Amino acid sequence: MQAQPSSPSRPIKAPEAALLVHGSCTGPWIFEGWTQWFPGVTVGAIDLQAGLRLERASMELYSNAVIAEAGRLPWPLLLCGYGMGGLVALIAARTLRPELLVLIEPFPPRETGGFHPEIAPAPGVFEPDQAERAASPVRLRPESALAKAERERGISVPTPLPCRSLVVFRDDAGEARGAAVAKLYGSDELRFAGSSGIDLVLDERVPRSIARYSGLHTDEPERLER
Repeated sequence: MQAQPSSPSRPIKAPEAALLVHGSCTGPWIFEGWTQWFPGVTVGAIDLQAGLRLERASMELYSNAVIAEAGRLPWPLLLCGYGMGGLVALIAARTLRPELLVLIEPFPPRETGGFHPEIAPAPGVFEPDQAERAASPVRLRPESALAKAERERGISVPTPLPCRSLVVFRDDAGEARGAAVAKLYGSDELRFAGSSGIDLVLDERVPRSIARYSGLHTDEPERLER
């Protein structure tokens, strides 16, 4: 693992709460075990689908759910999203202004992923196929086809961000979900080896390193290279 810090615009305050946002076709259960790495912090993993009609669930509704949930938590806040949840967190951060925004291989915004007007968002639901379910180390579930089409079409999240940010990604993840996002927003980078994005969520080194980066002390020393 290698950390490449940029110059922060202001000192970071240790969070009193961490809000975790899952990716597409997954749920809050992917963050099981993260609590132990945030001692003394209120840790919440939101279910983006809770209370929504899935076929009508949009990226705006997802981000609004994050904003509402954050309002129930103490501050300073660490907001962390994976994959689709990274883009949701990125959108919500412009309203929330958390102390720290952490993006784990986020779905890219329009600024780095491009705009694809030929993709027309429409209500609906899509199911992970059997091969995806069999290969996944976590339980998968249906997802909003509307939200999927919206993010594939391209959602703009302009610079600058109103908060300190950290992008976590694999060495071989490619530019779009890692270095390009970090460069766009002037984020710090944290790189890991791994075979898939979900590995970053399941690998205990990731929450441990995020906790230490955010100013919390853990029982084990951070390893910045391996």
